[in-house]
Amino acid sequence: MLSQRDLDKVRKSAISAAHAAGDVILRYYRKRFDVREKARSSLVTEADIKSEALIRKRLAKDFPSFSFLVEESGQSKGAIKNEPMWHVDPLDGTTNFVHGFPLFCVSIGLAIGHTPVAGVIYIPTLDETFHGAKGSGAFFNRRAMRVSRRKKISECLLTTGFAYLKEEQKLAPEIERFERAHLEARAVRRPGAAAIDLAYVAAGIFDGFWERNLSSWDVCAGALLVQEAGGLVTNYSGAPFSMAEQELLASNGNIHKLMMGLLRTSSPNPRPSALLAN
Repeated sequence: MLSQRDLDKVRKSAISAAHAAGDVILRYYRKRFDVREKARSSLVTEADIKSEALIRKRLAKDFPSFSFLVEESGQSKGAIKNEPMWHVDPLDGTTNFVHGFPLFCVSIGLAIGHTPVAGVIYIPTLDETFHGAKGSGAFFNRRAMRVSRRKKISECLLTTGFAYLKEEQKLAPEIERFERAHLEARAVRRPGAAAIDLAYVAAGIFDGFWERNLSSWDVCAGALLVQEAGGLVTNYSGAPFSMAEQELLASNGNIHKLMMGLLRTSSPNPRPSALLAN
């Protein structure tokens, strides 16, 4: 297990790498660049590739014994080992980036097995850095951050994502959950970058977040930040968080059981909503 001193070094190295990667990404932002489509209709750009290469080079130099699980370079498959492993999304929110929408980020998490121990999320367009380490708290730039204190769903701002679901029967339960949350909450957002959703829950901006079909590089850093900021991260049924899970629910803790209720669908294959029928 890594010591607090080790984790502090990890955090500082990841912050430096994330900032440098953010600079690379901004050189391409709202300019011409190559885009190609991957599986499940997701996109990858030159900025993704160059950001990832920079992050890997810097982190490997500082921590040569740590392994990687990353999205773009082909090391996105394989077992999660019970040893220090980086889980890196070099550009979370690539679709936003491609269309010039300014919500995207760099997400760097370190985990031992399925347990995140450090995380950094950097939004280069806003120059916002969210970082933390297990047992040391979570920070927004240089300030300690805490989740919100709201207890009533009707006063809460929630957030979610639908990944790249294109089949009606798969999307129907997600729309049902969205509709229920929309009716109960003050508002629901869908920014399009899970790492930002989690960072903003940790910062008390969003009160809760849910999404399915996420990968470890989507959630490693953000889940750690929510937990260190005093929030709660589980699956939809309330079981303890694991990066092996295909669903994630994060909240300020106060509304967690209420959100679990909102996420229960009426049946395994609920009817398509009016949004899908039209």
